[in-house]
This record gives sequence, structure tokens and C-alpha cells, in this order.
Amino acid sequence: VQGMRFERESKMNKLEERLCYDFSGPILFYYVWWVLFQAQKRGICTLYFLARDGYTLQKIAQQFCQKFNLNIDCRYLYCSRASLRMPSYHLIGKEADDLLLMDGYRVTLCSLLQRVELDAAQRMAVYNDCGIAPSDEERMLSRVELGRLRGILRKSKVLHGYIQEKSKEAYKSTIGYLKQEGLFNQSEVALVDSGWVGSMQRSLRQLLQSAGFQGKLTGFYFGMYTKPKEPEDGTYLTWLFNQHGRTRDKVLFCNNLFECLLSAPHGMTTGYAICNGKYVPLLIPTPQGNELEHINTQINNIMAYTAHKLQRIAFAEFAEGVFKEDTRQRICRYMAHPTKEEADFYGNFQFCDDITESYHCALADERQLSTLKYYSIVKRTMRRLFGFPPHILAPELFWPYGTIAFLPKWKRLWYRWNIYLWEWIRYELHR
Repeated sequence: VQGMRFERESKMNKLEERLCYDFSGPILFYYVWWVLFQAQKRGICTLYFLARDGYTLQKIAQQFCQKFNLNIDCRYLYCSRASLRMPSYHLIGKEADDLLLMDGYRVTLCSLLQRVELDAAQRMAVYNDCGIAPSDEERMLSRVELGRLRGILRKSKVLHGYIQEKSKEAYKSTIGYLKQEGLFNQSEVALVDSGWVGSMQRSLRQLLQSAGFQGKLTGFYFGMYTKPKEPEDGTYLTWLFNQHGRTRDKVLFCNNLFECLLSAPHGMTTGYAICNGKYVPLLIPTPQGNELEHINTQINNIMAYTAHKLQRIAFAEFAEGVFKEDTRQRICRYMAHPTKEEADFYGNFQFCDDITESYHCALADERQLSTLKYYSIVKRTMRRLFGFPPHILAPELFWPYGTIAFLPKWKRLWYRWNIYLWEWIRYELHR
């Protein structure tokens, strides 16, 4: 038995190392190299890597700076969508409702109100104000139901009273932390993150501006799906894709998997507090057991790859076109066409798309195969146009291409084609 266990562990270690050297290591290495190359060209001397996606990126950047004596200070900023949105809600009017009531992969009435950090008694007060039955608060909502609830909750004076109260309460400590970390001392605050919609940079701009900051913000992102909401939010620079870029780059890419590649060995930031005269981040519990081991092993392998590659390059040899094309090929191979073994490895990462992190699910596994029947072009079109009745729900897959890998080979092409075509149409319509 011990021999079999050792053999399984040995195979897993080899798989982890291969995936790092063939996939996660190169695409993160190229991205950080681009960030530092651009920062140097622009005369930026301080970069703020946003938690938690910035954890490994900062470590890679620090190795670059040490190797090539770059005059760039790579700082780590503890924050999250939740920790930056909460103190801003009382500043942004109706936009607060849009953020709090937005859709997600698995939305319940309870998870909506937990975005405002309401406890059970406070949630009950909102239910009473809105005439909502509390017995259904943990049931997953369809898009149609969520649409109805938005209209009801937007009118709730009780809910908006809690929002104002909790937002103002969080504001002082958040601004204190940002001042402590030196953001107000910068004429240009430069951020590094994964990307997608730019909401973190917008929230930071709203908070900094409200406290008298008059500089500008510049963000470095792997990719962006949408354009910035307002020019005053600052500059958004992207490495691989943006809303005007190649549709294929977005169709084959899985931002959820990318975030798992950037997993950090600490919990999400929920806010800030004073401790011994210093502002410190408040974090949810750190991942434990196999999950933490999985994260640390991945980080160690990526850093080993980084050290190996840095011995073989000169910083000025950055070849943007070549590196982008290599990144595209690796994404196509591992994100859109993973083997069952690879999908099983990455699928074990626990993922949550909601700012509350109130639940976690495997990124991809065989239990999700039954959901694929809802991923045909015809069924998805009907779902978008008419929604489902409350009793028929189809949870969104975090990594559809990964789930497909658990099918027999002769079935994979059909589902992959349906997903690819749907995503292509969706991105083309939203250009």
C-alpha cells in the first residue's frame, strides 16, 4: 500500500512540475517581464501587486528586479473586491446597488445580502421590509428570479440603511491603510493584477479621490474583457487581450483557471483594523491541509522555473510578439484542450467567484458532466432568451473545457465546438 501511495505521489509531483514548466511558469514569466519592461519605459518606480492574484506575480517580479538591478519597488497591497467596495458604497450612489446585486455563478438570497456583511438578524429585517420568505434564502436563484429580486431589494430602505452604516464604518480604516502603504505619496499609482473588468482599479480611484488624492492610476493586467467605465478611472494596460483584441484569445482563455494559477497561501482580505498603532488587513482563514499544500507546491514550482529562466535571458531581450504567440499556444493547449489528467489536477483547486467567498467548489470534476447538457448552442440560447423556471437550474461551469476532458474522446469535440461557438458569438456581440 505504501509503495502504491509513493508511486501515485511521484506521478503527481512529475505532473505538477511538467505543468509548471510547460504552462503556468512561462505564461506568468512573460506577463511579469512585460509589466516590468513597460514600467521601466514609463519611469514607474513603484508597483502595487494586488492581493491575492498578485502574490506569485510579486515574487516573480522581485526575482527579476534582483537579477537585473531594476529600480522598481514591488509592493504587495492586501485588498479584495469586498474590502475596497464596502468603504466606497456610501460614495457611489446607485452604482452600489449594481455591484451588490450583480449576477454570479451560484447566487442565493443569502449570498446577496452577505455582500453587505449582514448577519442573520439583519437579513431577517430586510426580508420583513421586502416581504420575502426567509426559508428560501439558501436556494440558488435562476436569472429570472434574480431579476425580480433586484427590483425588490433596490427599494428597501432597511437594506440601504445597513449599506450606508457599514460602508461609512469601513471607510476610515481603509483610507488609513492606503495612506500607510504610501499610495497617497505617489503621483502615479501603478497596479498589477490579473484583470477582467477593472473594478478594483475603479474602487481604488473612488476611495483615493474621495480622500484628496490628485494623482493618476495606471493598471497592468493580463487581460480585460470590458472597457473602463470612465476615463477618470485611469489607464488600463493589457498584456494578452482587451475588449478590442482578438476574439479567439478570449474564447480559449479561462480566467477562473488563471486565478487558480495565482492562488495565494493566505485568505481573502475582508477589511482593515488598527493593531499596535498600525493598520493591518483582516483576512478570512488561510486554506488548510491538501489545499494549502497544493498552493505552496505550485508557487514553489513557479519560482523554480523563474530562477531557471532568469539565468538564460537578458532583460532588454523582451520580444513582445514572440512571447504573446507562445502564450497563446500554451493557453490553447492547456486551457482549451487539457487531458483528463491535467483537468483533474487543476480541477482540484477550490474556486469561488463571489466577493463573499461564502462557498467553494472544485474548478472542474466528473460530477459536473451532467451540466454539459445545458451547454449546447440551442439550450443556451433558449436559456438567455427565456430563462429557466425556478425548479430547473443549470449552474455555470467554472472551466467548461476542463469538464469536457472527463468525457470519452469521441464526445469532446461536439461539446468543445458548442462552447467555442457560443463564446465567439458572445464576445463578437459585445465588441
